Amino acid sequence: MSSYFLSQPPHLSPEQRTAWNRRQYVAECAITFLANKAQPLDSAIIAHLQDFVAGSATLGQAIGRIVDHFAQQPQDFGTLQHH
Repeated sequence: MSSYFLSQPPHLSPEQRTAWNRRQYVAECAITFLANKAQPLDSAIIAHLQDFVAGSATLGQAIGRIVDHFAQQPQDFGTLQHH
């Protein structure tokens, strides 16, 4: 059970559940990374990753939207800047 993402819809097939769990795992890894870098980790980032978990966006699309978010909110960019 994720503290960030919505639960799986009950109507998913076993294959869809497996895919959902995989996407959620990847998104949780992204959250862990971003939580250490972005101050604060806001609801827009969670929403973009939720789209990925739900299968309505690819990982690339979710990451692109997060990058766009950081570009619009540079104060949240934190230590993600290249050193």
